[in-house]
Amino acid sequence: MQAETVTITEYIQKINKVEAMLEEIKQGLTLFQTELQESIQRGEKDITEGRVTICKTEVELDKFFAQI
Repeated sequence: MQAETVTITEYIQKINKVEAMLEEIKQGLTLFQTELQESIQRGEKDITEGRVTICKTEVELDKFFAQI
């Protein structure tokens, strides 16, 4: 296996491309985290306000879906 020869400029360009890709991933994760936190907060609010149905058995779950 022979090592590839690259110039410093080419190497820096490759690093810049990787940095740009990682920044996109970081922004996507930040957005996902924000949406997840908002969803959790909505769920906690629904629980606090009693707007949830808890099914502990398969029969209860079947009854719940039957009434929807």
